Amino acid sequence: MTDTPLIRTPSSPYGPLTFAVAMAHVFVIDLATWLFVLPMWPFVLVVLPITLVYIGIGAVIARAPGRWGQLGRGMMIGSLSGPLSLLIFIPAFIIAGAIGPL
Repeated sequence: MTDTPLIRTPSSPYGPLTFAVAMAHVFVIDLATWLFVLPMWPFVLVVLPITLVYIGIGAVIARAPGRWGQLGRGMMIGSLSGPLSLLIFIPAFIIAGAIGPL
């Protein structure tokens, strides 16, 4: 009856919601990674599959249009922070240990 839609879909797949969700996930996941996973190595075998499943859920939600898609993209981006930080810093710690004190 009218040309204006009831639900406004965002023009960009990314927005403030994506940023807010990604920042919240970076804070929570990195905090959990550095407090629990790094000191207890066997815990990596439990956390890694859970993180991969959660990233997959975020990818499925990211395919949705509108706000749900933004929420899913934020989940995916933020959830990658834990494994990527381990991937970057573990070799750095190993190299620093091999070099020894300066």
